[in-house]
Amino acid sequence: MKKLIMLALLLASVRLAGAEETKSFRLRSSSLPWQAMELPGVPKGVQQRVLHDQKDKKLISAIVKFPKGYREPRHYHTTCGHSLYILKGRLHSPEGDLTPGMFIYSAINERHGPFTAMEETELLFYTDGPFDFIVEDTNPVSK
Repeated sequence: MKKLIMLALLLASVRLAGAEETKSFRLRSSSLPWQAMELPGVPKGVQQRVLHDQKDKKLISAIVKFPKGYREPRHYHTTCGHSLYILKGRLHSPEGDLTPGMFIYSAINERHGPFTAMEETELLFYTDGPFDFIVEDTNPVSK
């Protein structure tokens, strides 16, 4: 129940960030198709279900899925910060494991990662500006 409340609060904050929208909506995330996420310099394998794509401000909310063993390299963003809320699974990071119920905010220009999926992991992802992805570490080997 706590996880559902936290998720509802986070989604409510996402709606506030997109207050200029002209029409409210709701959806069942499980009805959305998984789409491949492809970023230059990042290994393939990550998928997403896009919940909200505010194209005029270049903000996005999505459920992101890392397959077991996936390693996202150390990176940073020059045009946005982003929020992660772990829904299921476990990601290993230099600061310790990220498990369901954990929330992380990564500020603009702050290096973070690498992240390794110790099991299939799903997370709620939200950007607070146009999303860019600058790879600092190109070692694709999983730990």
